[in-house]
Amino acid sequence: MRLGIILALSVLVAVRSSSALALDCARASLPVDKLICATPKLKQADAVMSAAYFKLLRETKDREFHDALVQSQRRWLAVRSQGADRYGQGEDDKTDDREVLLKMTRDRLARLQTTEPIRAMERQREIVAKDGGGPFAGYMTSCVLLPPPYGGWSYGCWGAAHRQNNDRVCSVEMAWASGHVTEYRLVSVLKDGEPKPVAICSIGSDTTSARCPEPGDNATIWGDARWNTNPASPNDLPPPYTGDLWKYDPDIDVDAIDKPWMHDCLFAASYPPADSGRVVPAAGK
Repeated sequence: MRLGIILALSVLVAVRSSSALALDCARASLPVDKLICATPKLKQADAVMSAAYFKLLRETKDREFHDALVQSQRRWLAVRSQGADRYGQGEDDKTDDREVLLKMTRDRLARLQTTEPIRAMERQREIVAKDGGGPFAGYMTSCVLLPPPYGGWSYGCWGAAHRQNNDRVCSVEMAWASGHVTEYRLVSVLKDGEPKPVAICSIGSDTTSARCPEPGDNATIWGDARWNTNPASPNDLPPPYTGDLWKYDPDIDVDAIDKPWMHDCLFAASYPPADSGRVVPAAGK
């Protein structure tokens, strides 16, 4: 199972409150909510976590960061509302669902009690400050509760980040599948107001038709690493769609958007370099 930009966030429909309110046991209807309300330790942990969330929200004066925190909490609640999903190798896990929910809630509390969500968004803003920006800049993230052996019931988020400078959009996606992470890189240019993919490559276990060239690559080991300048495969990272993007996302690692290749992609006269790409025939041709 691949989780990333391709995964639709349909679970958001299941959020019990559009305002990410604290759990109201008098109105609890979802099985997970009922389990929390029926378990004193879980109910207390939820109350403490909710208090930490609202405290952080009150202290966040920046409106854009404030709104992103609300979205982030809705997403977390949506994932928690699904309970423990024992897929793949996790099917044999015998952990009590109450233990899973308690760990998940306490982990969320620990994160909300720090300033890390705000620092993550401040860094996102700092990184893109020199970009031209535009409607195709932002984040699209998918989050899940990772079962053993992948994450020991930890909350994990992956997704795509897009930066825009004039008519060029540079994208990177971290996608998770069966315990392995693949990094996809995409270059798009605006045509008739929409981003058109012109080059793609990847690094990791689930590769596209081209491995990303990196500084210091050993040609003997890696062979001819090149961008694919014919990104037509349906498995490739698609270009951004404005309706899906968050301007800031407090739950993702922003290191991937601060790499030298991303800077070159945004600001070089042309990208990828002429000698680093090759046309890969589309499937079936």
